[in-house]
Amino acid sequence: MERYTSPRISLRTILKWQISKRFASAPADEAPTAVDYRDALPEGEYAMWLGHATLWLNVGGTTVAIDPVFGGIPMYGRHTPLPVPRERLLADLVLITHAHYDHFDKRSGLELLRRNPETIIVAPQGFWRYLKNDIARERCFELEWWESLMVGGLFITLVPALHWSKRTPFDTNKALWGGYVIQNSDHTLYHAGDTGYGEHFGEIAERFAISEAFLPIGAYRPEAIMRPNHLNPPEALQAFRDLGARTLIPIHYGTFRLSDEPLDEPLAWFKELVKREGTADAARILAIGEVYRFNTTSTFKST
Repeated sequence: MERYTSPRISLRTILKWQISKRFASAPADEAPTAVDYRDALPEGEYAMWLGHATLWLNVGGTTVAIDPVFGGIPMYGRHTPLPVPRERLLADLVLITHAHYDHFDKRSGLELLRRNPETIIVAPQGFWRYLKNDIARERCFELEWWESLMVGGLFITLVPALHWSKRTPFDTNKALWGGYVIQNSDHTLYHAGDTGYGEHFGEIAERFAISEAFLPIGAYRPEAIMRPNHLNPPEALQAFRDLGARTLIPIHYGTFRLSDEPLDEPLAWFKELVKREGTADAARILAIGEVYRFNTTSTFKST
């Protein structure tokens, strides 16, 4: 467990940062994150980014919601609106990467379960503690790192991330955290969740041939606090190379002001890097709510 746990940040460092934020000047004008509004979920197979880490997929006829967060979270308002009316959002399967509030919004998850009585949740081991008073036990499947299950024709694997878990003052790392690889005979998709840069990307590449990699690029300042836990754009590109994936789709930016960089900086930095490095053809930048249609070449590989 230790090798996938990001180093602890001292309370003194966090307090120093919080105090400095109170005296920081307001950010300069920021370019708004592009939003592609639609009235309902698309038809056919797709991936659709709904802002921050929230991703909607339809793969082989199964609709998957990853880290669904529909509105604001404690202490942080949403700076970009939800691109689809929340009452039109449906899912057969909900994947939760970890317990932090910007990835697990309990209200949003339970709303999906009420809307579709057949919906189930897949989450890291230990996660049931957050849902045991709200849903039947059989609707929540917990996975260890590298453990898999088959749901709706999809092979779902929880893979490690360099991060940590906490939701209350008393539950630090009582539940695991991670990303997901979602497979069928046509697709092998990877959502990294929250993660710092580490050897786990190479380990994932040894087990899976990733087609699309949804990698975070935001929440990286101040470095002393954020870098052990999140990727910045250069690290996301290196993770993409380590994974050997075909397509990189950046997420985790432009929605919540969780860190000190301007909301538009991660994407601007990312665009500059892919242009300079000649990797623009492998990167696919989505507006919030934009529909991405998959490459249909099979990349199914698992060990």
